[in-house]
Amino acid sequence: MDENPFSILKSNYDVLYVYDYTSPEFPVFDFSKYKSVKLLSFSYGVYAGAIAKLPDDLKLDERVAINGTLLPVDDKYGVPVKQFELTEKMDSQSVVKFRQRLFGGEKAQQHFEIFENHLPKRSAQSCTEELSGMKKYVPQIQTPKKTFDKIYVAKYDRCVPTRNQRNFWQKAGVIDTIELETGHFPFYNYEKLEDLL
Repeated sequence: MDENPFSILKSNYDVLYVYDYTSPEFPVFDFSKYKSVKLLSFSYGVYAGAIAKLPDDLKLDERVAINGTLLPVDDKYGVPVKQFELTEKMDSQSVVKFRQRLFGGEKAQQHFEIFENHLPKRSAQSCTEELSGMKKYVPQIQTPKKTFDKIYVAKYDRCVPTRNQRNFWQKAGVIDTIELETGHFPFYNYEKLEDLL
């Protein structure tokens, strides 16, 4: 995914989108002019945000996890292995089925249509290359021990199964998660990104 599906959301903040996880090395950004920095992590970005090497002097005012875990590919605590392997083989036709799986709940069709009008500008091939890259480095990196101020879990998530998310956060000792009445991509239930902070 890239920033395009989020473009209809308003924000009073400067927003930095990081979305290509082909490598665990993320671009360096100068945060020094900002008094407040908040991390909003979504899907595989929950893991990516936890392993990202941020500047030593950067203090995050808030960390939010949405529909992801710190074990991105795992039969019990993340995306099941077979499901991940199928996603790795996505092409221009199967990617449409994948996009439909992003949505759930009573507004699923409406939100899918909005998404289809704000598609990521990335090709299916770039997405599969990203997943192949993750498949190589995720097993080599120890599971991060990050904490989050808020953790959202979608009730109808078919991408990172709801049950697996709950399993992970319970095992991690998180008692309170916030349940979303949505599928994996919850953002069109909100006007602004800040509504999730």
